[in-house]
Amino acid sequence: MKIFIRLLLYAAIVILPFSCTNIVYIGKRIDPEIILKKEHHNIVFVNLFDYTSPINLKKKDEVSLHNGVMGLLEGLSSISADSAFNLFIGDTLKKGIETGFLTTMLPVDSVNTICKRNKSNLLLALDSMNIYFDWEITSADDNYGYASKTKNFYINTRFFMSLYYVTGDLINRSELDQSTFYRSRSTLSGTISVVPTLDRAREDIGELAYQAGHDYVSKFYPKINQDTQQLFSGKNFRESNRYVFARDWEKAIELLEQLTKDPDPTVAEKARHNLEVVKEASEASKK
Repeated sequence: MKIFIRLLLYAAIVILPFSCTNIVYIGKRIDPEIILKKEHHNIVFVNLFDYTSPINLKKKDEVSLHNGVMGLLEGLSSISADSAFNLFIGDTLKKGIETGFLTTMLPVDSVNTICKRNKSNLLLALDSMNIYFDWEITSADDNYGYASKTKNFYINTRFFMSLYYVTGDLINRSELDQSTFYRSRSTLSGTISVVPTLDRAREDIGELAYQAGHDYVSKFYPKINQDTQQLFSGKNFRESNRYVFARDWEKAIELLEQLTKDPDPTVAEKARHNLEVVKEASEASKK
């Protein structure tokens, strides 16, 4: 994963030549959402949401919620591809936690005990999840002028996660949202139709949960945001642009600084613009 990030950074600046301007794509590094100490991390996963409790959901939906937990865990397991992390399963279903306590922080002693039992320095807890359907209604007229209405159903998953150090200190709390189109059903009045059930959407739930787990893993790594800038070309900038193409930022900056003093105000103004762009590209390449 670290090698992949370095390759992204290296390839983050691309220059495409055109007639009087060049398009410059500058990759800007965005720091990880979750920043940890620079050491090897063993993470233990615990699910605190009791999907077998009738307070939380219907009995027939247990299998679908189980698929959600396991899909999430499979997505989270991708972090083990990085040698800096190992993910362990502490408990995929921890019963006995009352609904009202799912949004509160775990006691320090509980975090410490779970981590030590699993020889881990980090605890990742699934505090709660919410899986449900919503819909939108669309209307259409046929060739005879009769209106028909269709309900488009979407399945939504929301996972609430907390990450702790072994000391009990909270590192991060995240909400992971994923949704997808499920199916359409015709409706007479726009309100009367059969709503899909979660127990028949177990595979879709597992897939959405898997993607949510991948999204959580991405929070540990920097991202690259592509920014587009224009670079003036022409005979006055042919040499400086050649050094830009060669990624020789120092020489390009040296030449552009000279051009900012050109007696022609148009050339000087374009040189100042190019100089700002090149300095920005130079800084981005160092990160």
